[in-house]
Amino acid sequence: MDLTWDTGDSWFERTYAVEHAGETVAAFDDQPSLDDLRALSRDYGAPTERLDLWQAGLLCTQCNDEINDRFAANPQGDLLCWDCATDTESHDEHGITVNTDPTKSVMSKSHLHTKSLCDHVINVATGCRHGCEFCYVPTTPAIDSRDEMLAEQANVDDPQTDWGSYLLYRDDLPERLGNILDERDPSERKQTERGRGVVMLSSGTDCYQDRRTAQITRGAVAELITHDIPIRILTRSPAVTRDIDLFQAAGDRITVGSSIPSFDATLVRAMEPNAPPPMTRWQALDELQQAGVSVFVSMSPTYPTMGEDDFHELLSYFRALGEVVVFHEPINPRGANFQQCLSAAKEAGYDDVVEELQQMQDSHQYWVEYALEQLNTVQQVATRFDGLEVHSWPDDELVRSTSGQLRSKLKAMQEAVSPESFSTHATDASPEQSELARDGKSIEHLI
Repeated sequence: MDLTWDTGDSWFERTYAVEHAGETVAAFDDQPSLDDLRALSRDYGAPTERLDLWQAGLLCTQCNDEINDRFAANPQGDLLCWDCATDTESHDEHGITVNTDPTKSVMSKSHLHTKSLCDHVINVATGCRHGCEFCYVPTTPAIDSRDEMLAEQANVDDPQTDWGSYLLYRDDLPERLGNILDERDPSERKQTERGRGVVMLSSGTDCYQDRRTAQITRGAVAELITHDIPIRILTRSPAVTRDIDLFQAAGDRITVGSSIPSFDATLVRAMEPNAPPPMTRWQALDELQQAGVSVFVSMSPTYPTMGEDDFHELLSYFRALGEVVVFHEPINPRGANFQQCLSAAKEAGYDDVVEELQQMQDSHQYWVEYALEQLNTVQQVATRFDGLEVHSWPDDELVRSTSGQLRSKLKAMQEAVSPESFSTHATDASPEQSELARDGKSIEHLI
């Protein structure tokens, strides 16, 4: 697809046309919005075909200069040159402060290979609408070290407590990613045994949380598919199903997952106040797998009041999705976000959850025993379902708090490779991902 333009009576008066396969599929007397152009790219192009807006004769709607470098858009979708975009004041959009993300980052190396997730991450925005109370992202350097930028671009006072109230978009990310992938030698990309060269969207925000992030995501995924790069997508949004055609084009080079820690919708809403209900996430995964797209589940973080029956219900639903991998991690009592979880559970009237969380916060040993028991219970329940692989994530602090045979088992869990297939990078189910002990008494003995 190509965007062409002609001048009118002056250089600044331009008409635009989008051409595909030798035909004009859209014409504009005035400059189209970014949303118009991204929508045309989706509606008329092949799944992996993208309308490149780099040096396409578009004008900044604020200063009227031609856009020949980085660009962004305002909330109405009007295109802005980079100077105007980074000088624009933030806007309130249904209670969320939105603006442009000035970061230069496109595709970053990631330590998530230690969880067998990826070697690189792409985040289509900074911030997130979901506002999950337990989210660790505000404590990462990508957020924690950018206080000044967040204050300037989104009036953020505290990145942790304000989490869920700001969102800064990276509108030109598909164009920048395309240039980087064209110019860089593929052999220079990081590729570890557990990460397998996979690129994940997104580790620091939900890449399908609204229309604008979804459009950025589609363009980025199209570039990754074109360059034959394995992809993992993680989202809580059912809007991900709109890109089934794109995922089908990727074949076995992509897997799409959602976070579903529980089917207790009220509790999940308390912990993830603006995220879609858990059952709608499962329904989206079901639609994806029925279309032939490989799916996975992040059952993380699970809550302390969950027991064998809760995990049996969850895993039975997950097994209904086909032969899937389920990543599991118990909740961890650290940082300001844990206190927010306590407050959210209390406000929602979950006194039993509050009591357990408080005991974990007060006693490190109590948390250790809880985490070990949950890891063990989930692995035991998983043995009831053929074709279901639970990939457990023991926290580093949990490993350090144990010794002997138990520590060895936990470290083996950490170092296992998930059995997902990324074309030639397929692996077998890991024997290290198994129960720690046959019953609770055995766990106590190991501790």
